[in-house]
Amino acid sequence: MGGEVLIRPLTEQDFEQFTRLQQEALRLAPEAFGSDYDSYQALSLLDKEQQFEALLHYPYNYLLGVFVEGKLVGMAGFSCEHTKPKLRHKGRIWGMYITPEYRGRGLGEQLLRRLLTAAKEDSRCEQALLSVATTNQAAYGLYLKMGFLRYGTEYRALKLGDTYVDEHLMMRLL
Repeated sequence: MGGEVLIRPLTEQDFEQFTRLQQEALRLAPEAFGSDYDSYQALSLLDKEQQFEALLHYPYNYLLGVFVEGKLVGMAGFSCEHTKPKLRHKGRIWGMYITPEYRGRGLGEQLLRRLLTAAKEDSRCEQALLSVATTNQAAYGLYLKMGFLRYGTEYRALKLGDTYVDEHLMMRLL
């Protein structure tokens, strides 16, 4: 693979790299995220900083990054509904992205494995949920390999211009 790989929780010092990666993800893979590039770009720097800090400091919320030689090349988040007794057994994986030049090297699997371990050890969550665009066969294959089961499909989950994106709904017990 070349270069030292480090997977760790993001910190305030990672804000600039996170913002660049977030912009790239929203621009290159709009079908993979509920947020959109133009709305993110329209946010003030302060709004972006506040959103980032909220992600870092919300209880039972994990935001991990993959660094290669100090450069942030991937990210994924996990949130658990810890304040709602009937829902606190479920968590959601969100924002998973690996920059294109680093795909196919096993980084996504390493990141997901680390995220699931953190979620199992540090939260009350018993299962992880996620959604993935039906057209994203690489991610869908990774999730199946990692033990996720598809329990449904949400048709027209997202709308990009005049195009609809369907999403597979998946879950895995922690």
